[in-house]
Amino acid sequence: MKLKLLLPCVLSAMVAMPLMAANGDRKGAEDHPLISRFPDTHINSYYTSEYDEFLVATGPRDPDQPMPPVLRLEGKVTTLGYEANDRKYSALQIFRNYEKAFAQAGFTPIYTCRTDNECGRRFVSQLYWEGVSARRGRDHGLDAPNLHGDRHPYFYWSGKADIQGKEIYATLLVDQTSGGRFPTKVVLDIGEIETLDTDRISINLDGMNKAIAETGKVELEGVLFDTAKATLKAESADVVTTIADYLQQNPVKSFYVVGHTDSQGDFNFNMRLSKSRADTVVTTLVREHGIEAGRLTAVGVGPASPVLSNSTDAGRTKNRRVELVLAD
Repeated sequence: MKLKLLLPCVLSAMVAMPLMAANGDRKGAEDHPLISRFPDTHINSYYTSEYDEFLVATGPRDPDQPMPPVLRLEGKVTTLGYEANDRKYSALQIFRNYEKAFAQAGFTPIYTCRTDNECGRRFVSQLYWEGVSARRGRDHGLDAPNLHGDRHPYFYWSGKADIQGKEIYATLLVDQTSGGRFPTKVVLDIGEIETLDTDRISINLDGMNKAIAETGKVELEGVLFDTAKATLKAESADVVTTIADYLQQNPVKSFYVVGHTDSQGDFNFNMRLSKSRADTVVTTLVREHGIEAGRLTAVGVGPASPVLSNSTDAGRTKNRRVELVLAD
């Protein structure tokens, strides 16, 4: 079924779930084209990435294990956090509507459970916060560590669909405190499995010399990190060697190694991440390639110096980078 034909089916499948005006939505947020929102709700957190990691639980958490069993996937990710505008909507009511919509859209359930009794003790905090630590700063209102025990009658659902030849995974968390003292919250994750383009143009010595001579800086294309971490990916090794070769051929020059992020998520987290990634590059050059430590200064500017607008996936991808900037 084509995607353009799927959307009306999904929306009609959501019992009493028509599209509504974005009342109180977080700036720049929008519903995912596959799944609409429950009526009388607003978006209080929003994250989208062209390529990121996401987790799909496949069973309950064993108390002796740090995490429930998961599929650890990579691809285009969208996370939407909704909150009801009225306390009258129960977690069960909203959960059943989404369940029906997923079925109509062609999703096959992978795992579903309710409360810690079925999902396992601290299921939510371990899956959502410990599994992907970046969520702590970007998923406003999730408050994952407190979603456990009998106080929170939460519901979890995960499933998979094949749409236009793509593997699409979805996970859903619906929660309301016992007694309905606060409005129901919904966390919807949709991930589209994709293969990362590893044929990115990497830097070379001629390119580095030319860029630094003309602009005083060069983007270290091909220096890649694990998602939301400062750990260099193994495929970055050849690029780091090229950087070291350049530094050895220019022994009297000093540089700033500058880390950048996009604007998604918490500002302070991004500032720390950008500095940590710059530190990792400096440490690797010093320890593994013998570059003099005094020639390199790690700087993290987070999202403060984008090269393209952060309103698009392509822009955000370009903004996540490390640069070598001439300091003399």
